[in-house]
Amino acid sequence: MNFLCIHCHFHQPPRENPYLGLVPIEESAQPFENWNERIFRESYLPNLYAHYRKEGRILKVVNNYEHVSFNFTYSLLSWLLREKPWFVQRLKTSGKRAIASGFNHTILPLDPEEDREVQIVWGIRAFERVFGRKPSGFWLPELAVDRKTLSLLLKHGIKYLILAPHQVKTKGSYLRLHLPEGHMDIFIYDGELSHGIAFGELINHMDEVIRRVGERRGLTLIAVDGETFGHHKKFGEMGLAYLIENYPNIKGLEEIHKIMHPEGETDIWEFTSWSCAHGIERWRSDCGCSTGGLPGWHQKWRGPMREALEIVRSKVKERLFRALEKYTKDPQSALFDFVDIPLGGSKEEYLQEKAKRPLSKEERAELFKHLYAYKYISYAFSSDGWFFAEISGIEAVKNLLFAKKAIDLMGDSGLEERFLKVLSEAPSNLQSYGNGLGVWQSLVLPQKVSRERLITSITALELSDVIPQEGTLGNFYYRVEGFEPWKVYIKDMETEEEFEALEELREFNLSHVPQPFLSWLLDKWAYTYLEEDVNFTESYELLLEGLLFHARGRYFEAGNLIEDNVKAYLRLKLYLLLRRLAPVDEIKKVLDKAESLNLDIRDVSVKFWTERYVGKKILMGLSEGEAEEIATFIKDYNRGVGKYELMVNLWELQNWAWENREKLSQKTLNLLGFE
Repeated sequence: MNFLCIHCHFHQPPRENPYLGLVPIEESAQPFENWNERIFRESYLPNLYAHYRKEGRILKVVNNYEHVSFNFTYSLLSWLLREKPWFVQRLKTSGKRAIASGFNHTILPLDPEEDREVQIVWGIRAFERVFGRKPSGFWLPELAVDRKTLSLLLKHGIKYLILAPHQVKTKGSYLRLHLPEGHMDIFIYDGELSHGIAFGELINHMDEVIRRVGERRGLTLIAVDGETFGHHKKFGEMGLAYLIENYPNIKGLEEIHKIMHPEGETDIWEFTSWSCAHGIERWRSDCGCSTGGLPGWHQKWRGPMREALEIVRSKVKERLFRALEKYTKDPQSALFDFVDIPLGGSKEEYLQEKAKRPLSKEERAELFKHLYAYKYISYAFSSDGWFFAEISGIEAVKNLLFAKKAIDLMGDSGLEERFLKVLSEAPSNLQSYGNGLGVWQSLVLPQKVSRERLITSITALELSDVIPQEGTLGNFYYRVEGFEPWKVYIKDMETEEEFEALEELREFNLSHVPQPFLSWLLDKWAYTYLEEDVNFTESYELLLEGLLFHARGRYFEAGNLIEDNVKAYLRLKLYLLLRRLAPVDEIKKVLDKAESLNLDIRDVSVKFWTERYVGKKILMGLSEGEAEEIATFIKDYNRGVGKYELMVNLWELQNWAWENREKLSQKTLNLLGFE
């Protein structure tokens, strides 16, 4: 008997600005707002709806999560829970195939033992909150391993994990390691197949994978980053669906652990990982392993950055345990169980169980400031901050921003000075920054959001009808009252600190509005202007068309300007119609008008706007007739656009059809490409 298991490790680093609790706009992720949104659309969602095709027709839409083994780190799950709760609900239906992982993807062997245990406990607790059961398996971040970490995993009920072939001392696919605390079962992934899928071309030749696995006996485990399927490898989720549909004996690790016995015993090579040839040096030294950057770049900044962060972590822990000793019955239990609050638990229940006595408002704020300082300094050790080539990269900067938030919660300027002294010894590859201090001043400090900036921004957002007068925004509850001046009340829902101020907006400066607030404001103002501009131009539509007609083949000075003006007007009109989810007929009229004037307004932006339009139409609820109308429109559009990269994808509409296939006619299913 032979079994195949595919394990997908899904992870994104924490991307939120800790001063807001919201993910800022990340321009490199365009046309999406940030990288989480982009990768969700390119990988996480496609693996829920992976199309299994033959000769251009859809035979089946496969939920890949139902067939693979997988883990999601909390830093990714927390964003999904907030932004895509419906997706997490769907994920839960495949929860029997999930395993746990570290809380925010720190390199566990590099963490002090007490912090390592918190990462494990918090990761397990996050798993339990989402999937409703205790985990048996665990994904080590970057598969970085040592015996102390395995002992801690055993202490907290973990029974098996995954390692790479070079991390164990015995050949095999399923082995057992004995420790003083008990035994740990270890699944060893197939290096050749896993590497071929993740970095080679095997994902496009799944029949070859099927052939190779079919010739073996026992277990074959393939382990890759889950983002391989769709993000790193475009349409990779379809390759995975093909493998699932054509290999007869695919199991999850949880199932295999119950039905198979390890084939032998082994020991591990300590302080190794799956992504660094030098063990775990990638996360503390200039070992030569990096991603991105230019030839000749070094990573000498890694050691000083870690050393500087350890200074902050040590001080945060010192003061945290002083506060826990002062206010709680059992400091370690209070720290372990604190994670229930970020996971949605009640602060009142937490304090009722953990506090020695009822705490005053000031005492509560003091306790929670120290607890959240620990959470943020833990985030500062997320592995992604060292993985890439340069200290000014988005991941390293985010780690430093989390450290800044922890320092501010502590209110210790002397700590920041000591931290920066060491950070200044971290050399950048870019002369514009020089070293870590330059990165701190240029890229970290501008992301700090003061109380005053927050109050001004909330007032401007409310005045512009972007947000209501009262509600929650990121980490804050707010309320705006009155008029010139506005009375603004905010409460930090993490620390419970409260602030109130009068805001007149007399010195309002857009450059002081943080992202994503700035994007929201500009979008609202631009939308209002564009609507007025299109409404005004409509009055001159016939005149413009006449001028455009006469400009063709006849020279006059403003002729080209008229053509540009008409083209821009039609694009704006199309954008507004798609954004307000207008009927398809109105959208077609604009495109027909452009075609009649021999103007091509179809580009990659129109493709994105149209796909977003379809997605929102589906969320609002489609009838079969509307679905047919949209599908026919898109097919006609694609025939006219010619270039593949500009064609509008029917994917979301096809997924809707699959979900509703029992209610739809064969005519509609055929129109959408189903067999």
